[in-house]
Amino acid sequence: MNAKADVEAVQQLLQCAARTLHAAALDPHGIDGAIAHPPARSSTVQAIESFQSRFTSAVDGIIAPESATWDALLHATRDAAPAAASPPNDPPCCFPFPVVPGFSWEERPRSFAAPRAGGSRLHAGCDLYFPHGTPIHAVADGKVIRGPYPFYCETYALEIDHGAFSARYGEIQSSTNVHTGDSVRAGQKIALVGHLVGIHVPSDMLHFELYDKSRTGPLTVASSGDSLTRNGVSFMRRKDLVDPTSRLNQWKMTLSPSS
Repeated sequence: MNAKADVEAVQQLLQCAARTLHAAALDPHGIDGAIAHPPARSSTVQAIESFQSRFTSAVDGIIAPESATWDALLHATRDAAPAAASPPNDPPCCFPFPVVPGFSWEERPRSFAAPRAGGSRLHAGCDLYFPHGTPIHAVADGKVIRGPYPFYCETYALEIDHGAFSARYGEIQSSTNVHTGDSVRAGQKIALVGHLVGIHVPSDMLHFELYDKSRTGPLTVASSGDSLTRNGVSFMRRKDLVDPTSRLNQWKMTLSPSS
């Protein structure tokens, strides 16, 4: 028999995953702590199977403690529950490209907080893989507050204040459409995808970081004591760094113009 509290916990996580991933098939259609009989007719079991078909190798409608399905469900919702919806003061936003990349920004090594440098630091943004030279668009109205400036492995970065948040558009080319002091509009072309030199993994991407502006000063910090950390591991970034994943999941519903 399934404990009512256990079923409710799974249903809540499935609802969060459905909302965050924009996948209605993952919604159990209610939190009642019950599994209908026969199980094949249970909307909760159907939601579990839909989740398994996306994220695991076995589809059996069962979530056992410490199973691959349980771990995958926790991973899919670990940061999303409190931030599934953008804050109400967010400006109208769009995705920074006219199409969604073929590789998910929610999976390692592209995801926020993925390990870097052998696990000694964490990834401070989401990587959106696109070919070298692909145009990048501003996600919202704003003003360029810094850049372009050298960033990483012979790429550059722009920092734009978008009102409710600031964004760093990293790993771009040195020649940009906008510069410090320029105003930008949502969907406006601002830069081109750069190419990391000396990296032996896929190296053409937009590295996208978000900050809630509760702190001031340089975005990259040299001391772990000045940085946001998770489980004792540093991002080497200013402490107002936020996970852009849930916002990107929303913005992909409003793509930038293709021209």
